[in-house]
Amino acid sequence: MSELHAAVRTPSRVSPAAHRAEASPAVRWRGGHRRAAGRTAIVASILTMSAGWLFAILVAPHLSLTPGWRMVALFCHLTCLVVGFGAVLTVDWISLRWLLRRESLGNVLTAARGVHLLIWLGLVGLLVSGAALGPDTSSGLVWVKLLAVLAVGVNGLFLGRVRDRLTAVDGPPPWSALLAGVVAATVSQVGWWTATLIGFWSANS
Repeated sequence: MSELHAAVRTPSRVSPAAHRAEASPAVRWRGGHRRAAGRTAIVASILTMSAGWLFAILVAPHLSLTPGWRMVALFCHLTCLVVGFGAVLTVDWISLRWLLRRESLGNVLTAARGVHLLIWLGLVGLLVSGAALGPDTSSGLVWVKLLAVLAVGVNGLFLGRVRDRLTAVDGPPPWSALLAGVVAATVSQVGWWTATLIGFWSANS
C-alpha cells in the first residue's frame, strides 16, 4: 500500500523550476533560446550591410535594362516590398496587441522569429531590384529613401539583439529591453513608410 500511495503522489510533485516555467508562460519564448550576438558580430554585420548598400548605389548608374527586364525588376521590387513590409507589419501588429494585453510577450517573440527571414529577404530584394531600376541619385528624395533603407537594415540588427535579450529572460523582462524594443519598432515603421511613400511619389512624378 505504501508503494502504491507513493506512485500515486509522485506525479503531483513539481520542481520549483518547472513551477516557475508554468507560472509565467507569457514571458517565455516558444522557439527556444539563442545566444545573443556579441558586439563584434553586430559591428561586422553593420559594416557588411553598409558595404552592400554602398555597392548597390555605385553600381546602379551603370545598369541599363531593356523594357522587358525593367518590368521584371519592378515586379520583384514590389513583391519584396509586400513580403518585407508585410512581415514587419505583422510583428508590429502583434506587438501592439501585447501592449493592449491581448497577446503574450512569448507570442510576440515567436512571431518575430518566424518572419525574421522574410523581413531580410524583402529588404535585400528591395535593395537589389531598386539598384537594377536605376534610381536617380541626383534627387534629394531618392537619397532620403536610400538612407531610410539603410536605417531599416541597421535598426533590424539592433532589434534582433533586443529580441535575443528578451528570449534569454526567465522572469519579467527588464523595462530597458522593452523600451529599446518599442523605440526600434518605431524606427522600423518610420523607415519602411518613408521608403514606401517616396518610392510611390517618385514613380508617379
